[in-house]
Amino acid sequence: MDNVIHIDEKWFYLNQETRKFYLLPNEENPYRCEQSKRFKVKAMFMAMIGKPQHNRNEEMIHDGKYGIFGFVYEQRAKKSSKNKAAGTMELKALQSVTKDVIKDMLVNKLIPTIIQNWPAHLSKDIVIQWDNASSHKIPTDLEFVATCTQNGFNIKMVYQPPQSPDLNVLDLGKGGNNFTLPHMKKRRLEQLGILPERLTVSPDLVAQAVNHLNDRFRPVNQTQVEEDHETEVDVD
Repeated sequence: MDNVIHIDEKWFYLNQETRKFYLLPNEENPYRCEQSKRFKVKAMFMAMIGKPQHNRNEEMIHDGKYGIFGFVYEQRAKKSSKNKAAGTMELKALQSVTKDVIKDMLVNKLIPTIIQNWPAHLSKDIVIQWDNASSHKIPTDLEFVATCTQNGFNIKMVYQPPQSPDLNVLDLGKGGNNFTLPHMKKRRLEQLGILPERLTVSPDLVAQAVNHLNDRFRPVNQTQVEEDHETEVDVD
């Protein structure tokens, strides 16, 4: 998993459909800064994260956090107001994120960030994993291929199967680095005496799983070298 990066996007609404507030008797109702109840203002962000890297002394050399990027655009204000003058550049949130917008995000923000912050001791064969949404089917045109192969990098996209959030670290780990799995209610189960026993896994099974992952995500250059070596052995 050293060479795997997880990405995912999420919509956020300026105001939720329903919200609950507890007010004092003389406290005013909360102000909702939205012009229409039907067309709610929203914004989408793309998050990108990888595996933290440590040296032999267990010191962190790369936290794996590449950043959170907003789907926004700049526009000049048409009218003056108390907050800004006409002609001032404003940052606006895109209200529709299409396949072309996703591609622009990858080409101009995500992939350049990966190349700039990628640890030097790792192979440049990188796998970007995200969910199987229809807007994620990026065409393999010359511009996109050139972006993924610049400076000796070989960046490929991998799509997880539908309805499988456990395969994406962003879906599994929402809530921060100290995220705990919900709905288990371990204390209550323990009080009732029905807490499931912990499963023990043999070291051999763990080693088999690690070897399988290493073979699955083996760098392309390493695979080619091994194939050439096998060919030489067969000829001799």
